[in-house]
Amino acid sequence: MSIQKIMNLMLVEKFPELKDKYEEEISWQEGNETGSHVVYGDIFVPFIKEKIEEKNDIKLEIICEFIEELIKMKNDYVEEVVKFSIIEGILDDYKTFGYLEKFVKEDTQNIINIIKN
Repeated sequence: MSIQKIMNLMLVEKFPELKDKYEEEISWQEGNETGSHVVYGDIFVPFIKEKIEEKNDIKLEIICEFIEELIKMKNDYVEEVVKFSIIEGILDDYKTFGYLEKFVKEDTQNIINIIKN
């Protein structure tokens, strides 16, 4: 199974509420093999921003734990997706990111520090 497919399936398994948007996104692409940069950038980042706007602390804690779980996979492709498609997608709006910061875990914070510097 490709790393893209693993990552994509992890996302919908952890966040079943994204299943419909996920199915819509992959239906015209490569199915579960659709690049994770696309899936995470187009589906997960807007979901994160929505939860920040709602100030849904419980879901934000789960989101940050999930991002940390991805990083701990120690895979270059996964780390690229986290850096460029998730974190940079959120960092572009500091007001939004500022609220999320209190939930961010250690490995995620290390990546954020690298991106910011």
